[in-house]
Amino acid sequence: MKTKLLLLVVSICLFSCSPNIVNTWNIDTYEVVNDKGQNTSAQNIGSIEFKRNGKGTKNISYSVFQNDFMDESNFKYQLSEGYIVIKNEDKNAKDKSALNKTWIIVSDKKKSQVWKSTDGGKSVQTLKLSR
Repeated sequence: MKTKLLLLVVSICLFSCSPNIVNTWNIDTYEVVNDKGQNTSAQNIGSIEFKRNGKGTKNISYSVFQNDFMDESNFKYQLSEGYIVIKNEDKNAKDKSALNKTWIIVSDKKKSQVWKSTDGGKSVQTLKLSR
């Protein structure tokens, strides 16, 4: 009996303490801010779907500085406390996606999330997601 109760408590904690990531999310805003004042923002650029098996699909299209970007690809993700890592599903494929990187989960709510990342330089990217 104690074993079943302990297992139930651990299961509840795992599900309630983990981010609400599994679902299809609309990408409401993709923003890039850098120290040179070349900031840009794109609205409603597509969607990103996270499945329970650690995989997902991106369906993204946007234009920045008259350059068109499109990303319709599958990916793998790893979730840890406060972070999500998105990687190309095919290890041999050349990775050109701006979303394939480590993101800090700044806000994790049931129907909205805010993520931030950097390009390794002096630029910060922000994603605002909703479902």
